[in-house]
Amino acid sequence: MVNTTPYYDEFKYYFKLAKDQQDKSNLGHIPHKDSQLNDPLMETIELYDVVERKFAGFSQIVNDAFYGWSEDHPYWSRMDAGLYTQQRKEVATKWTNKRDTFGLPEWLYVFILHRVCGSAINYGTKPSGYHNTLLFDLWQSDTIEEMCDQVRFANKTFYTSIGYQFPAFPKPPKPKVEAAPLFGIEGDYVYKRGGDYFLCEFAPRLARELATFLETSNKKLDLREIGDWMFDWNKSNNLRVYRFQYAAIIADIADWFPEFVNTESMFYYGTNAVECIGYLADTPNGKGKKSEEFLDSVMKLIYEETGSVPYNAEDVACDFIRWIENYVRPGADYADVNMDTLWNSSSIKDHPYGRQKAMLDLGLVETFNGIKNHPSDDAVLKAANVSLEDYKLKCKTL
Repeated sequence: MVNTTPYYDEFKYYFKLAKDQQDKSNLGHIPHKDSQLNDPLMETIELYDVVERKFAGFSQIVNDAFYGWSEDHPYWSRMDAGLYTQQRKEVATKWTNKRDTFGLPEWLYVFILHRVCGSAINYGTKPSGYHNTLLFDLWQSDTIEEMCDQVRFANKTFYTSIGYQFPAFPKPPKPKVEAAPLFGIEGDYVYKRGGDYFLCEFAPRLARELATFLETSNKKLDLREIGDWMFDWNKSNNLRVYRFQYAAIIADIADWFPEFVNTESMFYYGTNAVECIGYLADTPNGKGKKSEEFLDSVMKLIYEETGSVPYNAEDVACDFIRWIENYVRPGADYADVNMDTLWNSSSIKDHPYGRQKAMLDLGLVETFNGIKNHPSDDAVLKAANVSLEDYKLKCKTL
């Protein structure tokens, strides 16, 4: 049995709110500010409105590319009612009918490019999932090779680490001195960035071989079976194992090609999800909270009690820990937010990390307004020279 904590009850409370806002504001027609969740943070910041990865900000542009401007689009109700951004209109229109051109390998290449380049995320903007991405342009290609040419000769930035980091790409090979004048003209292309090198020399093979692996399997594959295959592929090609980015690609396969995947199978856990799950339950000796056995046991309970399949619940866990820490990306489209008055509706008032009202009330920080970055982990406590234990004791006096 899983020994849950008060954070677990709070997680279920948050899940209910996020599901409600997903139905009302993300997929529905009600503006976030009018969603009546009685949670100022969720009604103001358009980040916490999802319990399914497919509808999260980092997947919005993939929906536009895959479905185009069609009734198949999961946001068609909003689109048909005129509730769409300029970005959605542009991408969905240009990508219309690409499913008639692209096969599984081409879509896998799109997923790979999207995820290793940072998933187009910038949590400080509205909409958040269209930042620095080549998906605005790849509709012009019909093959992987043509997409690679667009990567090579792109005259725009299409990497972002604002919300999602990209992996340690391989270093491009240096040209031989005697052949240097020919490179980029009549000889081989010279890659200036490791990302371009990976996307043009490795990703095409990965996409095609992964497609073959999926199509020739005689059963629906567990998410971790696909992951093991991808991680082994990287190792065999002398690449770092891109666990974080490849996990997102595996989830993409589950979202857009579920015929190949056992979508109820166990998933992987990112850093934020591991931190979150560590709060949700205790172990007998207080140790081992990062073990796969412990994480899986909590995830199974979440699935049983919320119906959220593990690969979706993992993303909810990442958002939950942001919500608990009252995360807002300072500046950009949220520059006018009063950081000293905007809080979540959580019943846990002594959480020691992130941006908390108690930190203001206790005088540990003068103001959160004007900060350049969200205070991560125990940054506020460290700056005030207050221990975690003392902070929790002080919170009891408030």
